[in-house]
Parts: sequence; C-alpha cells; structure tokens
Amino acid sequence: MKQTTCRDLRGVCDTKITGNTAEEMAQNSKNHVMEMIGSGDEAHKEAIADMQQLSPEEQQQWYGEFVASFDSLPEA
Repeated sequence: MKQTTCRDLRGVCDTKITGNTAEEMAQNSKNHVMEMIGSGDEAHKEAIADMQQLSPEEQQQWYGEFVASFDSLPEA
C-alpha cells in the first residue's frame, strides 16, 4: 500500500491518503475531500473549484502523471 497527502494530490491539508493502486488512492482522496466539504471546510471546497478550473485535457494530464508516479510513492 502506498501513501501520500491530500496536499500532494492538489489538496490543502496533510491528511494521509493511502491506496493499493492509483485508482484506489484517487477514490480515497475523493472520499476525504467530500467528507471535508460535507463538514463545511471551505479550503477543500476551493481546492475542488481550482481543480475544476482545469480543462479536461489538463485534468487527464495531471492524473496521468499521478498514475505514472504512483509506484515511487512511499509505502504506508
């Protein structure tokens, strides 16, 4: 299992996000952000808004780079 932080995934906090695959980590990151937004966290709302400002191509490029770097993340 690999780990990174919310901040390293374009987020705003140092919560550790883990996953056995890039896809699982992405889902866990999304779950974290949605939980934070649900609790009224404005910083996470802004982070999502910033990500949504990227074009679909930019989002795909960012995700592709994340997937390519997944194996180099530290072990949880």
